[in-house]
Amino acid sequence: MALVCDTSGLLAYFDGSDAYCAAVSRVIEADSGPFIVSPYVVAELDYLLATRRGVQVELAALTELSGGAWELPTMEVADLREACTVIDRYRDQDIGVADASLVALAHRFRTDRLLTLDRRHFRVIRTTAGRPFTILPEAP
Repeated sequence: MALVCDTSGLLAYFDGSDAYCAAVSRVIEADSGPFIVSPYVVAELDYLLATRRGVQVELAALTELSGGAWELPTMEVADLREACTVIDRYRDQDIGVADASLVALAHRFRTDRLLTLDRRHFRVIRTTAGRPFTILPEAP
């Protein structure tokens, strides 16, 4: 079953100094995927790695993401509309399009599995069917 990847999980994965790097790496190594990465997540990840860790780490992550093991779907008009609905529904959570795109892509790929460290938002946000997401890695 597909695993939709959030910026926080990928940031930990690609930043070896992150406290959650090992936990996230175990999830990725044990999972058969596909690993779904929103274009909005790629943009956030790129910015954060470049500003926090430098261009070498940024380029290593982008090279890995473009290597074929990760699925990088485009956001269709219907996906963006669904993301808008999610932002509106959870406006009290102050989420942006990157987080909302995860809900839309989870719907498209028929999964409830998210790689994220953002439990604050994703304990509240539900799938389009109203079910809670399965958040990985599991809380310690």
